[in-house]
Amino acid sequence: MTDPRWPLLRASLDRLAPHYQDVLSALVAYPSVVGDERPAQRYLHDVAADAGLMPELMEVDPMALQEDPRAGLADLGHGARPNLVATLRGSGGGRSLALSGHVDVVPIGERDAWTRDPFSGRVEDGRLHGRGALDMKGGLVAALHAIAALRASGIPLRGDLVFESVIEEEATGNGALAARLHGPHVDAAIIPELSGEAMLIATPGVLWAELTTTGRSAYVGRAGAAVNAIDVMLIVLGGLRSLPDALNAAFHHPAYAESGAPLTLNVGTIAGGDWPSSVPLACRAGIRFSFPIGWPVDRAKAILAARLAEIAAAHPWLREHPPTVRWHGFQAEGWEIDAGSPVVETLAAAIREETRSPAATAPLFGTADARFFRDAGIPAVYYGPSGDGQHGPDEWVDLASVARVTRVLARAALAWCS
Repeated sequence: MTDPRWPLLRASLDRLAPHYQDVLSALVAYPSVVGDERPAQRYLHDVAADAGLMPELMEVDPMALQEDPRAGLADLGHGARPNLVATLRGSGGGRSLALSGHVDVVPIGERDAWTRDPFSGRVEDGRLHGRGALDMKGGLVAALHAIAALRASGIPLRGDLVFESVIEEEATGNGALAARLHGPHVDAAIIPELSGEAMLIATPGVLWAELTTTGRSAYVGRAGAAVNAIDVMLIVLGGLRSLPDALNAAFHHPAYAESGAPLTLNVGTIAGGDWPSSVPLACRAGIRFSFPIGWPVDRAKAILAARLAEIAAAHPWLREHPPTVRWHGFQAEGWEIDAGSPVVETLAAAIREETRSPAATAPLFGTADARFFRDAGIPAVYYGPSGDGQHGPDEWVDLASVARVTRVLARAALAWCS
C-alpha cells in the first residue's frame, strides 16, 4: 500500500531532479581517483549544506588504521583525506538509516581508448558519461537527492537519515572502516552501488598482492648466462592461473548457484626492467583474487602461499630464489545478508511500489563496503542504477535508472525512518 505522503515526496523529488542531474555532472568532472578525493568531498559538502542537511568532513588517516587487520594500504592513498557525513535529524524514537557510498574512482587506463573526455560528465541520449558515473557517483547522488527531497518536502521523520560519502572503496575500504569506527551508528544501511536495480546480497572475499621475482645479471648477448626476472614472473603467473579452479571447487553458496565460476584471479599490473638491451633483475606483478564467503583472510593468504611454494619447488631458479609477496590494498573478507532482513524487506517493498514488479536479488562478484557495516552489527544491502563501462573506457550511467533508484531510496527511507 502506497504511503499517503508519497505524492508530496514525489513532487519534491521531481522539483529537485534537474539540479541533481547537474550535481552528478559536476561530481563526475572531479577526477577523484584514490588519493585525490578531497575536492569532490568538499563539493558534496557544499551541496549537502545548501540542501539543509548537517554536513561534516571527517579526516581519515589510512596510516592510523593499519593496526586494524581489516585495513589495507593503497599505494596511491597514504595521505589523509576526508569522509563526508551529512545528517537529516529525526524527531526521535525512530529507526535510523544510512545511504552510504564511495566518491573515489579507479584510474582511466588508456586515454586513447575513450571516445569522450573521461571526466566530462556529458549527457547524451539519456546517458551521463565519465569515469565514476556508474561506479558509483550515479548512486551516490541519487542518495543525496533522495534525502534532500525528504528535507524539502517537510515530511517529518522520527529516525535520523544519514548521507555518507566515503573514500578509498576501490582499493581498501579504509573510508568505510573509519566511518564505522568513528562515524554515526545507524540501525541499517543501503549502499547505492551499481547493481542494475537488483538488490545485491552477497560478495566474495578479495585480496590484493604484489609478487616480486628476481633474476641474474649478464650481458644479453650471452645466452644462458642470465636469468630474466620477467621470464621468471611469467612462469609464476602461469602456475597461478589454475588457482581459481581450486577456490571455486570449495565455494558453494546459493547466491552464486547459477554463476559458474564466480571466483577469479586477475593480473592487473606488471613492471620490470629499464632498457631493452639489459636483463631485468626484478619484476613486480599486482594480482587480485577472490575467495569464498566465510573464509578468513589468513586462510586465503595461506592458499596463495602454498601455490607459490608448489610453483617454486618445480623450477630450479625459483627453488633458490622464490617469489616474494607484499600484501597491500584489499584485505577483504566475504559478506552476505539474509534476504529476510528487515532492511532488505523494506527496500524490496519500495522497489515493488515504484516499479510494480518483484524485487530481484543477485550476488556481487567483487567486494564493497557492506562488510564493515556487518562488523559493526548493522545490516546493509546494495541497490543502485544501471549503466556500462565499470572500470573500463567509456563508462556511463543510465539517467532514467538513476531517477528510479532515487525514488526507490526515497520510498525506503520514508518507510524506515518514520
